[in-house]
Amino acid sequence: MRYVTVLLLLAAFAGCTSSGQLSDISSDGTMFQYDLAHSGVAREGVSPPLKLVWQAGTGGMIGYSSPVVVGNLVLVGNTDWNLYAFDAATGKLVWKFPTGGEVHSTPAVAGGKVFFGSYDGTLYALDLKTGKKLWSYKTKGEILTSPAVAHGVVYFGSFDGRILALNAENGKKLWEKKTKGQVHSSPAVVDGVVFTSSYHEYRVYALDASTGKTLWTFETRGFIHASPAVAEGRVYIPSKDSFLYCLDAKTGKLLWRFETGAPIDSTPAVAGGKVFFGSYDGNVYAVDAVTGKELWSTEIGAQFIGSPVVSGEVVYIGALDGVLYALSAESGEVLWNYNTGNMIYSSPAVAGGKVFISNLDGLLYAFAPE
Repeated sequence: MRYVTVLLLLAAFAGCTSSGQLSDISSDGTMFQYDLAHSGVAREGVSPPLKLVWQAGTGGMIGYSSPVVVGNLVLVGNTDWNLYAFDAATGKLVWKFPTGGEVHSTPAVAGGKVFFGSYDGTLYALDLKTGKKLWSYKTKGEILTSPAVAHGVVYFGSFDGRILALNAENGKKLWEKKTKGQVHSSPAVVDGVVFTSSYHEYRVYALDASTGKTLWTFETRGFIHASPAVAEGRVYIPSKDSFLYCLDAKTGKLLWRFETGAPIDSTPAVAGGKVFFGSYDGNVYAVDAVTGKELWSTEIGAQFIGSPVVSGEVVYIGALDGVLYALSAESGEVLWNYNTGNMIYSSPAVAGGKVFISNLDGLLYAFAPE
């Protein structure tokens, strides 16, 4: 599966207002793949070799939700139906919030609030410091997607086939877009446009962020579980048809596509003119962000679902063999690895001089340079 690491501009979009506006997410680790464009680019460099400084356990499998770091807190969802907040320095539990279903959604944070979805079909807003519920919005399907928050609006998708925009202050629905399939893809929001996809339609959507109006769509040849990444006027999105697609962000026109030997199920990242991603074919790839030409590939021999994170000159990515890998962004050379002992579905988070990752044994790991 492929991951595109996106160089991104967080662009404010006009005309999308609500009472009690919140700031755009722009700091490290405050949503899935860091920011509104899903760049996957950490704002600090943490270089290997690393050492394990703590691990925190829970009663379920943390591995589907990716950790995000906000100040001194690490937030992550769990299959035991809870969202957890751990102390980033020690791994001590600060608070947890129970839902009515498994939490695969990666939380987003803005304006002192935590937003995330649950398999109980509910989008929750919590107080960041206390974990107290502020409001919730019920859909008719499971919520796997990770929300994006921009200008006081929360964007997310549901298995009921809808893409929704809610007022981040009170949870009131602002608009919805109905699709013909479940929505697995987490939205990216750039230049007043919401980019997401519909799983069973094989379709990528570009929607007006203020109204939900469809601006363009693009159909791939397979299911789309991954989320789009947006950089410099291009949208990168993988598909289970084994292709990574690069589309013009304004028109949806296909610019290029890159084929691997197996389905791609994860969000890409883009940095330094390169797009980084993994595939079910057991390889990690770097391709040219403009042309799609392969720059390097590293055979790991394990399948990838989680997305990569670029930290300085290092690409961190977890695999289904349970290993967290650190690769050179320039050459693809494996610089360091750590075997957690169980499959890694999640994406790493890099913040505060540490690298965080979760796996299916119910543990959250924190690493720091040796």
